[in-house]
Amino acid sequence: MSPAIDTRAWGARAHRHPLGSGMRGVASSGSSRTVRRAGGEPVLSTRDLFVLGWVCEQYGARADQLEVLLDCGPRTVQRLLARLRDAGLIATRRLLVGESVWAIPTSRGLRAAGQGFGIWHPRLGGLAHIAAVTDVRLHIHARSSDSEWVSERVLAREREPGEHLPDGVVITEDGQRVAIEAELTVKSQHRVTSILDELSGRFDTVLYFCAPGPYRQLSKLAESGRWPKLGVRELPQPQAARVP
Repeated sequence: MSPAIDTRAWGARAHRHPLGSGMRGVASSGSSRTVRRAGGEPVLSTRDLFVLGWVCEQYGARADQLEVLLDCGPRTVQRLLARLRDAGLIATRRLLVGESVWAIPTSRGLRAAGQGFGIWHPRLGGLAHIAAVTDVRLHIHARSSDSEWVSERVLAREREPGEHLPDGVVITEDGQRVAIEAELTVKSQHRVTSILDELSGRFDTVLYFCAPGPYRQLSKLAESGRWPKLGVRELPQPQAARVP
């Protein structure tokens, strides 16, 4: 059986701006409204502050992912990150050889974002999963620009004791709630079925984006028909940023 919400387009190619109509002007305009800080500190635009909040929601993000977010080239992102770094709102670190730098919010940046998140200390073992969730977020908004993404960090504030925390929740234009999981490794069958039972009871659809191993595992479970709300997709390939 197919999921309760038609999410087939989320696994197909599309060419819509990942931010949705509400943020297109902020993302693309170099003349967006600015916020001036006393003491000669850098002048930050509304776009800069939007990116800061977005990165805080994702724990951190790579520069190439921000190029996709803003539909711009690397120089634009480099200048933006330099402004945020000079204002003490982020740190930039190259965590893995051959990858873009990561933008990591500082305690000051987290306070400026105003969402009450704690400081994130990157662990090399968790970077691939953080990056995969961000790629999924960009992928979904490129194909469903009117949907709203609720990040894991926001969900954690409302979590009941013992509840499984999905990697994100998408709220569709008509108010349906889709639990999102980015799965890179194969979990035990017992663990996976327990999660599916729980999420299926709490959400309108449960959508997994999987690496090859878990894709085979989840696809077999979807074929069983036990979880009619379950959808399984391959992990999206990182989107190409616009060449300046």
